[in-house]
Amino acid sequence: MNIANYFKDFCRYIESKYESEHTKRAYVKDVEEFLEKIGKDEEVSIDRYVVLLKEKGLSNRTIRRKLSSVSTFFGFLKSIGAVDRNPVDFVEKPKMEKRLPKFLDVDDVHNLLEKIENKRDRAMLELIYSSSLRANEAVSLNIEDVDLSNLRIRIKRKGSKVSYVPITKRAKRYLEDYINSRANGALFLNRYGKRLTTRSLQNIVKKYALHNIFKDISPHTLRHSKATHLLNSGMDIRILQRLLGHSSIKATQIYTHLNLSELAETYDKTHPLAKNEKK
Repeated sequence: MNIANYFKDFCRYIESKYESEHTKRAYVKDVEEFLEKIGKDEEVSIDRYVVLLKEKGLSNRTIRRKLSSVSTFFGFLKSIGAVDRNPVDFVEKPKMEKRLPKFLDVDDVHNLLEKIENKRDRAMLELIYSSSLRANEAVSLNIEDVDLSNLRIRIKRKGSKVSYVPITKRAKRYLEDYINSRANGALFLNRYGKRLTTRSLQNIVKKYALHNIFKDISPHTLRHSKATHLLNSGMDIRILQRLLGHSSIKATQIYTHLNLSELAETYDKTHPLAKNEKK
């Protein structure tokens, strides 16, 4: 049996299951690549596929993501009776590298935002930072989701969960200026009056960061930065978990490690004996 024959059915399944265009593209691309390389029949060797990925020099994190996509594909095949088992369940996954997220200090955030003159871009980046939003959460917002009177926005989290997230008075000011008299529709628009895409948002953030603070960052860096700043300011980690929309506290605890890492670096730089040790 050629499992590639079920690829189009799988694409329709992914389309109905997920809302994020980025997520859907990733699943489809990973599975398509898998089928092209090794998945032409039922007796596929996942171990061999992992070897091929390692030979390409991919990181363990990327390999695990691709395996997750392939596992979803076989899970779909199993659910419709096309296969009896999911072969990914029986392969050893590469260990994840411990990688702390990049973040900006408060001065960098200030310098990044203060030099943005475009109304849309200033409002968008202010909002992402103030509410620690994911990129897809920001571009998915409609004007109807923005409640400026009560300083909050309604966003769709992973799994289609709806949450209300606070915004700052500062973000409110820039949003009011950008929205102007519009009453409904997509919040952030491109030059053609259509909803801004996640890719466009990534390019916008990258452009301003390279120009204003000489750093290469993504929208997620702003999210990480706000989370780190809140934790450093004494926010309870459980409250931070709710703000970030993490289903597990473990995902939020990475910011605790980030905080300790920053503290250790600062200690090394400022300790009175540090200079003597370098001599």
